[in-house]
Amino acid sequence: MFTAMSTRLLLLVFLVISVFRNVPIINSLESPSLSQNTLDEWWVHRSVPTVSVNSAVSEECIRDTRKYLTALHHHEPWAVQMYESSGRLVENLIHIEGGNNVHHESGLFDGCLSVQSDRVSFKGQYCTVFFGLEPVVEEESLDDIPDSDVENIYYYQKPSVGFCLPSTCTASDLRTAVAQQVGHRVSKGKNFSIVAIASEDYCYTEEKIHNRKTTVDNVTIIVLSAFGLLAVTVFTATGYDVLFNTNEQKTADSSFFVQLLQCFSAKRNCKTLLETTENSKDDLSCLHGIRVLAICWIVLIHVGGGFALTRFIYNRKMVFENTIHWQGQFVSNGLFAVDTFFLLSGLLVAFTQMRQLDQNGGFFNIKRFYGHRYMRLTPVYAFVLAFVATLYPYLGSGPEWNFIEQKSKDIRKNWWTNLLYITNYVQPTKNWWTNPAVGAAETWYLSSDMQMFWISPLLIYPLWRWKRAGILCAVASWLIFLAISTTLFVVYDLPATNFWLRPSDMLKINAYAEKHYMNTFARFPTYIIGILLGWLLHKTKDKKIRINKCLVVAGWMMAILSGLTVTYGMLPYLDENIVPVINPVVRISYGVLHHSAWALAVGWIIFACTHGCGGFVQRFLSCKLFLPFSRLSYAVYLLHLHYIFAYVAHMRKPVYFTDCIAFTTYLGALVFTFIMAFVVSVFVEMPFANLDKLLFPNKTKAQLQTQKTHTHTWNANCFVFLKEKWISIYNKLIGPLKREGGGSAALYIFC
Repeated sequence: MFTAMSTRLLLLVFLVISVFRNVPIINSLESPSLSQNTLDEWWVHRSVPTVSVNSAVSEECIRDTRKYLTALHHHEPWAVQMYESSGRLVENLIHIEGGNNVHHESGLFDGCLSVQSDRVSFKGQYCTVFFGLEPVVEEESLDDIPDSDVENIYYYQKPSVGFCLPSTCTASDLRTAVAQQVGHRVSKGKNFSIVAIASEDYCYTEEKIHNRKTTVDNVTIIVLSAFGLLAVTVFTATGYDVLFNTNEQKTADSSFFVQLLQCFSAKRNCKTLLETTENSKDDLSCLHGIRVLAICWIVLIHVGGGFALTRFIYNRKMVFENTIHWQGQFVSNGLFAVDTFFLLSGLLVAFTQMRQLDQNGGFFNIKRFYGHRYMRLTPVYAFVLAFVATLYPYLGSGPEWNFIEQKSKDIRKNWWTNLLYITNYVQPTKNWWTNPAVGAAETWYLSSDMQMFWISPLLIYPLWRWKRAGILCAVASWLIFLAISTTLFVVYDLPATNFWLRPSDMLKINAYAEKHYMNTFARFPTYIIGILLGWLLHKTKDKKIRINKCLVVAGWMMAILSGLTVTYGMLPYLDENIVPVINPVVRISYGVLHHSAWALAVGWIIFACTHGCGGFVQRFLSCKLFLPFSRLSYAVYLLHLHYIFAYVAHMRKPVYFTDCIAFTTYLGALVFTFIMAFVVSVFVEMPFANLDKLLFPNKTKAQLQTQKTHTHTWNANCFVFLKEKWISIYNKLIGPLKREGGGSAALYIFC
């Protein structure tokens, strides 16, 4: 009993001493006797910075702040709610340069917005203030420091406080008032002013949110009309399909209009998506399992990044430190997972095109080759872009919802670069990697993949026509692109990968993204490996290959070793305190070769599973349950980041990130994204894929020749028919005139 009371007494004394150490800012607290009223006033000043009459804020803001404080002293419910909804500005907790602990004091967003009273004219307004450090060169007033623009994602990692203030106070009023309460820091022998950063974009009122959600411009109306027309078409086609119980044979025998309508039938498209029997005769079923696992991995990485790279977790320092351990490398160093899709893309393009070349006798249908690709990818891509550009900001609200609105505005401005698939080179928005305003950060992959697809015939056709020359050309191209990447690493001193814990490498992260990560030349080696693998699978698809067991074991061992090296190869170099400088040979070799190494590892898995050397891995990856999810992978890729961003921006409070929370959040994001992908695929992706097949069916060279012959015969028959008709008209009308001496030489010659 005595021990417990002693412990409580010590804790109370420690708390009082801690409070005393933080109160020198208020002059009245410097007196030896500290009254309870003075302590209360100090806490009020921490939550209501505009209370100071010395602040150069607007008179209206000061007047309403005084009304608010008067009501608070009388314990009026609305004022108490307003006070409880505000964060606290504790100066000594603000992050200083060189530290890892960042202070975030968020208030109650919804509680603040719901504050209103008949006794006052203002309402509650929730504003977030960020804090930065600026070196002090000479004496200057903090009031003269301008607001900072949002230029990179680290803006969201700055210390911040969410205040609940009267709606008559502006962001400028708040910034000025806060700036006078914070002081300076000494770091590395230099003085730094603590700069308050506030913007109207991060000040929210109930009225402002309502106006944003009810204001609809012409572009939004057009997009809504298009979506409505699409929905009506889908429901009409589905109703027709259900009422008349049509099937594929009936549809094929129907009129063109009925076939056109049936392309949008949700019943037909759902059946196609959920079908677990593959129509293809080629045994590449393991690709579906690889595709599903790869997209799940990418969603996991982006869920982790969505939380860790913003200020929505209290323990970001601990999360970052955990990435130094080998368990965290699967996520923190897993961005090479996208190389799996580059490999699969090159493989399937080469495999399918070579099969068509065999069927067409070497005839390469260029129009169909490029047209089908654009029609396959663009409709659902354009749908997502249109939704984000117009309707995305209307989904919700939150302390960080300006993050969503910035992305919507960026897509409105740069939509054409997305539809032309050039976003990885034409970037109207600067600092693609770290700029939160980039509307569709994931579209760099689609641009790189499309650009490699444009060039792929230069490698695929020589492989099909001239085996040795084609292989030599592909290998030479692979070496050339590796040499280009090596040159860029040397010239720009790029980091080996995206190190989140090495400060010196983080300064080069945008250069790394532009010169390597998004660069098509850096990704082409993986694509070339996919093309060579597709050619090899095409040449061996009808052959039974017997591989020595020792070679099979060696292949699997090399694949596993390569995958582990790529995933965990940089583990010893993560801590810059232990390894200040990475050996240039290690840095460049890993940065240039790890994409190809991963592609070779996955390529061996595909080859082994295709030719019966995969064992339980083959049985797992070829499971039929993967097939429906594989068809949804493209839509999942387009949608998952937007869902993650909306989820994070909607959060009212940061969370303490644990493995359990991480798993449940990831699982929820994955499931919900697949559900959204299913709806988008049924309403958009599948209908336009059906339209592509209906309007531009694949035809072999013989079919094209037959069509040309039929067209020529039809033209000839039409000419004969017209000639006979003209002669008949001539005999009936002109003949009598001719017997009387007249004639019609011109008509006779024409016929």
